[in-house]
Amino acid sequence: METTVAIIGAGNGGSAIAAYLASQGVKIHLCDLFPQYLEGIQAAGGIDLTLDGKTSHYPLEMVTGDVPEAIRGVHLIMVVTPSFTHKMIAEACYSALTDGQVVVLNPGRTGGALEFQNTIRSKGCTANITIAETQTLIYSCRKTGPASVEIYGVKKEVELGAFPSSQTQRVLDLLQGYYPQFTPAQNCLETSLSNIGALFHPAPVLLNIGRIESDSKGYRYYWDGISPSVAVLVKAIDKERMAVAQAYGVRILSAEEWLRQSYDTYGDNLYDLIQHNQAYGDIMAPTTIEARYVTEDVPMSLVPISELGKAAGIFTPTIDSVIQLTSTIYKRDFRAEGRCAKNLGIEGMNKEQVAHYFETGKC
Repeated sequence: METTVAIIGAGNGGSAIAAYLASQGVKIHLCDLFPQYLEGIQAAGGIDLTLDGKTSHYPLEMVTGDVPEAIRGVHLIMVVTPSFTHKMIAEACYSALTDGQVVVLNPGRTGGALEFQNTIRSKGCTANITIAETQTLIYSCRKTGPASVEIYGVKKEVELGAFPSSQTQRVLDLLQGYYPQFTPAQNCLETSLSNIGALFHPAPVLLNIGRIESDSKGYRYYWDGISPSVAVLVKAIDKERMAVAQAYGVRILSAEEWLRQSYDTYGDNLYDLIQHNQAYGDIMAPTTIEARYVTEDVPMSLVPISELGKAAGIFTPTIDSVIQLTSTIYKRDFRAEGRCAKNLGIEGMNKEQVAHYFETGKC
C-alpha cells in the first residue's frame, strides 16, 4: 500500500479520490493543469468529503499546478481527468518520470494507455514505467463547492488493465488496500473496447442536435433522447465495437449485458433496458452542442475503435459515419486530432502486431 500518491486532476473524480485516499491516511500530492480548480482547495487547506451522509475535512500534503513537482519521488500517479487531457499531462510530466513509477488513467477511455506511452516516448522519455487504465471511474461523485466533494456511489467492480499486460497484477497489488473493487482485465484492449460512453454519447447527441440547440427547456437525455430509432443506431455501433473486440480475441459485454449487470433494469432490447432504468430518469441532455459527449467521446472513443477495426480488417461504417458527420458539423477533424493510429503509435501495424503491442508494450 502506497503512503504517498500523486493525483493529477482536481475535478469531480480527482477530488473524490484525493479526499478518500487522504481519509485512509495517504499523503496526497494534488495537481491540476488548470489553476482555477486548485484555488479553493489551497485556500481551505484540503477537501471536505461527504460519504455515507457524513462530511469530514481532509488536509492534503501538497496542492500544486506543477506536474513534475507533484510526481517527484512518488511511486503511484493517478490521472483522473477527461481523456482529451491525457496527452497534455503526458507532455507535462515526461521529463520527470523515473524508473518504476506507475501511472493509472481513471478512466483511459479507448487507447488511453497507448496514447500516453506514445506521447512520452516521442518526447524522448526512456523511463521504465507502467501505464494502466480503468474501464470507468470508480465513483459516482460531484464537487459541491470549490473545496468539497460528495461520493454518491461506489462501483462494485471496475476492470483495470496495464500496459504491458504482464504488469496488471502489480498495479492491482498497489491499489488493493484502498480499492479492492479493481479487477484484472485481459489487457488494455479489453478496458479500451469496454468503453460504453462511445455508444451512449455521440450518436444520441448527433440525432438530437437540433433539439439541443432550439429547446431551451431541455429534455431527458436517455428517456427522451434515445427513442426506438436512436436505439437502433446505438445498437449498430455496439455491433461494430463487439466485432472489433472479437477480432482481437477480447471478451467484452454488449450494451444490453452491461445495462443488466450495472443497473436494476429489465427489457428484451436496448431501448427497453434504457427506458426501464430508473437511474437514467433525471439525467438531462447537454444544454449546448459543445459537450464532452461529442468533443471527447468522438476523438477519444469512436476514432480509436475505428482505427483498431481498420488494423484488424473490420469495417465500421456506422462508427465512421458518426465521426464524419460530427467532424463536419463541429468544423473539426476529429479523426486527425483524436486517437488515430499515428497518435496511438500503431500506424502501419496489422492485427497481430497491434495485439502483440498491447500485450508486451513492444512493437
